[in-house]
Amino acid sequence: MRAEEVEARNRVDALLGVDGELSTEQLADLETADVQVRELKTKIKAAEIRASAKAAIETPSFEFKGTSGQLSITEPKLDSRQQFIRNLNHAVKNGGIQERFIDFASSATGATGNAASLLPVDLQNEMVRMLGDTSAVRSAVDVRTYENDVEIPLVSARATVTAYTGEGQPAPEFDPDFSKARIRSYSSRIRTKITNEVLQDSRGGTVSEILKQQAEATATWFESRMMSNTAAQSAGDVDGLLATDFSALPSSPADHTTAATKTTTDDVTYQDLVSTAYAMPAAYWGLPKNWILSPAMFTSAMKLLDGNGRPILQPAAMGTAQASPAFGTLLGYPVLVSDALTDASPAGSFQALLLERSSYIVADRVGMVSQVDPFGDNALNGMVSYYLSFRSDGRWLRPESSSRLKLAAS
Repeated sequence: MRAEEVEARNRVDALLGVDGELSTEQLADLETADVQVRELKTKIKAAEIRASAKAAIETPSFEFKGTSGQLSITEPKLDSRQQFIRNLNHAVKNGGIQERFIDFASSATGATGNAASLLPVDLQNEMVRMLGDTSAVRSAVDVRTYENDVEIPLVSARATVTAYTGEGQPAPEFDPDFSKARIRSYSSRIRTKITNEVLQDSRGGTVSEILKQQAEATATWFESRMMSNTAAQSAGDVDGLLATDFSALPSSPADHTTAATKTTTDDVTYQDLVSTAYAMPAAYWGLPKNWILSPAMFTSAMKLLDGNGRPILQPAAMGTAQASPAFGTLLGYPVLVSDALTDASPAGSFQALLLERSSYIVADRVGMVSQVDPFGDNALNGMVSYYLSFRSDGRWLRPESSSRLKLAAS
């Protein structure tokens, strides 16, 4: 409808721009176009109101936010549980609480004692976290959201000038070459089953912790696939950041390999990092980039000194490492560390990436969907299931503006 409105507006503008009096046919056409513009504006406004109302209803309770890599989660409000907590706190103060033994879904998993003695005494209203909620890849590249599967046009060959053109000579012909990247939004789904007793009796943010763990597991899974896949523009997986097959794309990253026999991260030199940082064409040097290092490469980089005996990995300008997802800067670019970028046999493996933000994108389908199922196949056992579904994709768009550091194979 917006396209039709633009077309009708263009007709109106063209007719209004005619010099002199309009003919009878032109007046009739102007009237028709004016009515069409007004009708389409009304229809578009009605459609936008319906879409806004639908989006408000379907908005999930939590989802990935922005490009910082942080997972923002809102715990569902359980009035009955809050009431139970108040009653329980009152009982504790009056000495009327006894030890209770409750468990997670041990009948389904075979595990026992997962939450035994969860409430022997009053609990603190906090949970000790075992994992951070930051994805290095999501922090290093652009994160986009789409409502549907999309295709992004790619420039496969640029127009180039190779020689002077003589006076009166024909201009060399150039045929543009384009391709496209398909965003498919692969789906991950996770399910956690807990007993009604845990749901009702839990304090210390147990339910919130379950939801956060599901979101973290999703982010970790996608990051692991982005690091482990060995192809780019594959039909059944996200694009691999460490891909070796770029035949489906018009270009590939500018890789640098260490000298022969330099097979560990401690063998990487200052010159290797400089060669990696400036391996791509100079036109890309000034674009915003981020390092992603393996944990081993990060510790090795901390030991490296420049020609004046100064460490080349500088602390973050904003303060301590806790104040930023980046662990300082390396050759002027922020440094992120990914646990997914590891290799038991480092020889011949990639240990560092310098990603230009627009060279690779993480494309999320709008909305991380969380569902609570108090019935399902667990009703007889008093189980409650929490589901989390998320769809995302990772695609190379301009590999030639990024570079990677690879250790020698032998």
